[in-house]
Amino acid sequence: MQLPCASAVSRAIFRPLRGLSALLLIASLAACGPVSTQSVITDAEQDLNEVKGLEGDKNAPYEFSKAAAYLHKAKELQGHGLYEQAGTYARRSRLMSEKAVEVARLAQERTQRKDKFGSKKKKKAPPSFTPGGGR
Repeated sequence: MQLPCASAVSRAIFRPLRGLSALLLIASLAACGPVSTQSVITDAEQDLNEVKGLEGDKNAPYEFSKAAAYLHKAKELQGHGLYEQAGTYARRSRLMSEKAVEVARLAQERTQRKDKFGSKKKKKAPPSFTPGGGR
């Protein structure tokens, strides 16, 4: 059998703790948006730097430009506190960076093959049967 006095004391102690734990939970959830968005933006920046290393601005200009524009928009939205939209644009930037890496690598392979095997020589035009030589 519990004493009524003991349960009143335990309620008085644990009630503020419940409120404090709920407040801490809400505060920790509120920080998820900025932290996760910053993580995605950082990953997108690293991907874009990888594309730059593969000369993506020359070999895959469309994909590189689109990835850079998406990353810029993500940073802008993050600055305005629109974390969900910023994360969406950062993920789009990462996708375009992946495509730019693929295109840039293909372009580099094509250049290496061209250097190794040489470019195709153009065939000479057949001789003309006119006296002026077709001029």
